[in-house]
Amino acid sequence: MKNDLSLIMERENINALWVMGNASHNPSMAYFTGSAHVSGADLILIRGKEPVIFCNAMEREEAASTGFETIVTAKYGFLKILEESKGNLLEARAKMRKLMFEDIGLTRGRVAVYGKVEIGPVLGTLKYLEKMLPEIEFIGEGDDSILLEARATKDIHEIERIREMGKITTKVVGKTAAYLQSCQVNEDEILLQENGEPLTIGDMHIKINYWLAELGVENPLGCIFAIGRDAGVPHSAGTHEDPVRLGKTIIFDIYPQETGGGYFFDFTRTWCLGYAPEAETAMYEDVKAVYQTIMD
Repeated sequence: MKNDLSLIMERENINALWVMGNASHNPSMAYFTGSAHVSGADLILIRGKEPVIFCNAMEREEAASTGFETIVTAKYGFLKILEESKGNLLEARAKMRKLMFEDIGLTRGRVAVYGKVEIGPVLGTLKYLEKMLPEIEFIGEGDDSILLEARATKDIHEIERIREMGKITTKVVGKTAAYLQSCQVNEDEILLQENGEPLTIGDMHIKINYWLAELGVENPLGCIFAIGRDAGVPHSAGTHEDPVRLGKTIIFDIYPQETGGGYFFDFTRTWCLGYAPEAETAMYEDVKAVYQTIMD
């Protein structure tokens, strides 16, 4: 949880966190900013203090909506800095970051770097910045990072957001099941749309996206709705031209996200419409028996 950050930072000997990029679809930034619509920002959290957001003037109101101190970067006069740097964009960016760091009293210590941004310009800027602020050590953490550890434990507000995503996800699964059950079937055991055309896997992907959008969530990674052979291929999203048939195994794996890149909810089911063939029924019974043995 966020309340644990200072203790974790102290334990890992980290003096500050520096998060770069948009708030949208940038987990490390969104963890602090929530759903605020902020683009191209820098968020710096000095251990034991509240975060500070640096942004351009167009983003100032959205950045301020987070409740954190907001500093508009226009005050640093980037164009003048760029001119002084003889057009060297990376050097100019580093000089402006130096001014930002100095503004909040961050001139020494270990700074962990986060954010979902284009890596090339960041690496180039850091090379200059390390020379300009020699008493700061910039740290790139691995899969056991401070933020991941803090995010592993949720507070009540986060839990409620995840629960709400669960409700929305299962509602869409229910809509999907109800729609399939309502379809007419032709002599080839193919489900038909309202216009009499065969229902395809691609049609179902479109409908699932529509139902998710109706309920105000995003589906940035798509979903898995696959039938027959594709249902047995790990992470096959399904072949859009395949018809939806009775008696064929369907894998439905859905993992929508809060609008703006917040929490996901992942839900998976295996279905057979109409009836389950003998081989699939036997596999189901085997899996069920193993599950019950483990749980008992």
